[in-house]
Amino acid sequence: MELKAYAISVQGPHAPMLHATSVNVSDHQLVLLAGYPGPGHVAVALGLSGRLKPNGGEVKLDGSTDERVLRQRVAVVDAPGITEPEDALPVSTVVGEELAIAGRKAGRKAVDAWLREHEWAEFAERRWEHLPVGVRTRMLAELTVARPEVKVVILTMPDRLGGDPHDWYEVGRELASRGYGVIITCADASARLLGVEAAQMGSVNQPDPVQVEPVVPVEVEEPAEEAAPETDEKKDEA
Repeated sequence: MELKAYAISVQGPHAPMLHATSVNVSDHQLVLLAGYPGPGHVAVALGLSGRLKPNGGEVKLDGSTDERVLRQRVAVVDAPGITEPEDALPVSTVVGEELAIAGRKAGRKAVDAWLREHEWAEFAERRWEHLPVGVRTRMLAELTVARPEVKVVILTMPDRLGGDPHDWYEVGRELASRGYGVIITCADASARLLGVEAAQMGSVNQPDPVQVEPVVPVEVEEPAEEAAPETDEKKDEA
């Protein structure tokens, strides 16, 4: 799988929201896409995912420009004012809504089971806005990839929430190690703190994506069965 955007731009009502930007990402790759905090982050996420038609340039997924396929395969995570959950909702409600979108069971038992499976049961009744930043990003990412059709994940400006950039960068690396293509939009300051060479909004000449090695499951060898001790009866037979 390859998502390839060439020189996409988005014009706002009074000024450009996104100047010509190119970005590519494939399976097991991670791209930091840095730029000044503002509407450009949402514009590039929506443009890359087929949810907003760029004013210039083009976006292709495996060579196709079909916007329906882009919307299905490319997921936008936590975009301000677009896909971010409402702050006042309980975590259990947000999880139920996302599981329903993924076509999975979304009743109370299913929600509780999902939270326990991911070791987040303690947050079930907490207001969404009170989640630790690292947990919030990781939870939304896991709910997003619960949709089997998703192949590319765009984490949208997670640094706007504060916290340690290493937390959400590690979420991106983990997703890439599992085979997803991952784009994280962030501020230049976050990229510098991480020490990662970032692609730039407003540029068509970009560094190569970070290649992330797949996780290889560790096979645990089962102990060999010990021979049963000889009984007195067997000794007599011998």
